[in-house]
Amino acid sequence: MQLLIVHLGALGDLLLSRPSLLAIRRHFVQAEIDLLGYPHLLSLISDEMQARQIYNLEDFLFTIYTNTNRTFWQRYDFIVFFARGLPPDWQKSLGQTELIFIQTVPPPEIRQPVFTYQLEQLRKYGLNTQIPFEPLSLSPLEAKSEIFDLIIHPGSGSPTKNWPVSYFAEVIKTFSSLRLGIILGPADEKVGDKLFSLLKGENLNMSILKGLSLPDLAKEMRNARLFLGNDSGISHLAAALNIPTLVIFGPTDPQRWRPWGEKVKIFVPSLACAPCEEKRKECRDRQCLKMIKPKEVIEEITTHARFTL
Repeated sequence: MQLLIVHLGALGDLLLSRPSLLAIRRHFVQAEIDLLGYPHLLSLISDEMQARQIYNLEDFLFTIYTNTNRTFWQRYDFIVFFARGLPPDWQKSLGQTELIFIQTVPPPEIRQPVFTYQLEQLRKYGLNTQIPFEPLSLSPLEAKSEIFDLIIHPGSGSPTKNWPVSYFAEVIKTFSSLRLGIILGPADEKVGDKLFSLLKGENLNMSILKGLSLPDLAKEMRNARLFLGNDSGISHLAAALNIPTLVIFGPTDPQRWRPWGEKVKIFVPSLACAPCEEKRKECRDRQCLKMIKPKEVIEEITTHARFTL
């Protein structure tokens, strides 16, 4: 059987789909599976999915829902399509190819984990969706990586989801004697500049993890004793690697977006307006994030990891 899995999501979206992806791999044991999406993301799951080939979504970007790719779609016996929605007429391009469509995000009125919502859809197609958590499978390291006591990612794909940089700086100063790793992604330049200005003159045992591919970053992260971050794709990656993961939620809904993992602790504000999801773009104050104080996070780090200050 020739099976194609299409996933149009970003890093966090992809990792929230891991339970469903693993269910598909286990159900279609003999299938030859290809993946279509963003290669730098799909490379993270290619080993555990035993993927034959990864196709780049950018090659299909303007034609994915047209008849232009009819021949490509019809070479497969089965297509599993993960997306927020599909044009109603697109399925006509498939011919005899069977389709499973998985709506990746539940509507606003359904407050359940994204991964549960997706599994419930798969169950309707007769797949076994009792998928226990398992850490993300990575290829062996080519060289020995550092073992960090604490890895922190102070950014995210949206500044509206970020805990105040000054709060992260306070956590870093508190644990300055530990082996620290600070992740800075492509969207984190301003966050990094502000953080370093707040830490100027501090004596820190700290490495900056920047400019790495996702597989290489994952390999640097996987032996960490603890991770702290915002609601971001990197926090989902930490949870997938089975690192004890502390995630700060403010405007986004942890009931929907919490990472899939066994060692995840979330911080949520006690505020009537939170979560507000997309309305966060209209909020300039973001008290929901400010009210989660560094002391609370520091106490959890101390207790969780048994660090001695």
